[in-house]
Amino acid sequence: MTIKQFINNVLERVLKIYTIFVIYSSVLAGILFPMLFIGGFFLFLKNFYRFSWYLADPTIFGQDLRTCWLNSHLQIPFFSSDIWLFLKVMIFIAGLILFVISLVWLVIGIRKNSELVQNKIYKHMRHPQNLSIIIMAFPLFLYLGFRMGDFVSWVQFIFIMIIFSDIGDIKLKKKYPKEFQLYYEKSGFFLPRLIPYRIGRYFSAVYNKKFRYPLLLLIYILSIFTLYQIFLVLPFFPLYI
Repeated sequence: MTIKQFINNVLERVLKIYTIFVIYSSVLAGILFPMLFIGGFFLFLKNFYRFSWYLADPTIFGQDLRTCWLNSHLQIPFFSSDIWLFLKVMIFIAGLILFVISLVWLVIGIRKNSELVQNKIYKHMRHPQNLSIIIMAFPLFLYLGFRMGDFVSWVQFIFIMIIFSDIGDIKLKKKYPKEFQLYYEKSGFFLPRLIPYRIGRYFSAVYNKKFRYPLLLLIYILSIFTLYQIFLVLPFFPLYI
């Protein structure tokens, strides 16, 4: 390949990318702004993580947060090493890649079909973009080593994203009742469907909200209790400064 051919190929690809951007820009803007809002939400939750601590342990009202168990760091050298930093960067990049892929196929799906998007990754899971935000949030919450309160805040964020995704499913069910029913039976929530539909519908926000949310609350309480037991077993030490 000559230099002239190489330059022509590069220019041709740049032109194609620019053309795609122009064609899909309006759709992209309509999707990207809500995603940025969600991103801003978990950054807000990170900045105000102490409020989320009260949801994990209401007994800390009126106490010094600096000495509570949620402000304790895990004293294991690995969590202050470059390897842990590298892993967090890789986790964030993995989430970012999933977010971009989900966003691209969502834009293409909406552009080609004004109805329910079920192409590519959305064929197997309904909320890959929300899963990607959860993955990207993990290293952001735990950017200061491994503090129990930050990990608890991330767990709470997962439950918030589950509820947010449930709201999306309910809206789609109302907008596309027949098409969503077929889509729901074949697809999973954050992952490809693992539980048969006949069983999963009993835990569904669309078909059985009265059972789903008490169950989620029970799972949340058990999760916090389990994390507290881990705190008692592993070498956590409070941060006094």
